[in-house]
Amino acid sequence: MNLDPAAFEPDTTADESASLGMSPQAAPRDAHAQKMAELFREEYPKLVHYMVARTGSWPEARDVAAQAFAQVLEMRAPDTISFLKAYVYRVARNLATDRARAGAIRTRINKIVRHEFASTTPSPEPQFAHEQRIKVLSDAIETLRPTRKMVLRLRVWDELPYTEIESRFAADGVSVNERTLLRWYADALKELRQAILAAEELGEARQ
Repeated sequence: MNLDPAAFEPDTTADESASLGMSPQAAPRDAHAQKMAELFREEYPKLVHYMVARTGSWPEARDVAAQAFAQVLEMRAPDTISFLKAYVYRVARNLATDRARAGAIRTRINKIVRHEFASTTPSPEPQFAHEQRIKVLSDAIETLRPTRKMVLRLRVWDELPYTEIESRFAADGVSVNERTLLRWYADALKELRQAILAAEELGEARQ
């Protein structure tokens, strides 16, 4: 996301707004846009450098910085913010955190797709797009029983052996043996596979 400082410039001055019969809210909005334009010119390069240290990526840092400025620019009540610079940096940090969390979830889902469902259909592409699979799996995982979801997370995402998973359950007050854990894991994969197959069949029916 690339923004130009001109994007923050108000269309009219407060006097012009009044002469044109515009809403009383227009002048404060214009003042906010002017402040944001000035802040963008001064702080955008600095914010990008700051976000590189958090994201490890120049493109990601630029995108996060631009999105942060855009969000603050579009605020409905900018007069409630006393220090815009600090607020923009906070918004950027929150955006970076959300993106990192989403990326981690995406990586885990991809891992399941790659290792467990590569042969669900003879030719999943282009019949069923990879992005669709990820969405279906993400939704299906959320519907799993807590015990099955925990086994899946510890086994696939954390790559723990069953002996360690058994200890984790015991620490939560759940007494379970390895045989039961294996069954829960198999049941979880079965439910996810069924979700993918159902979605693929639905997609084919709509074609």
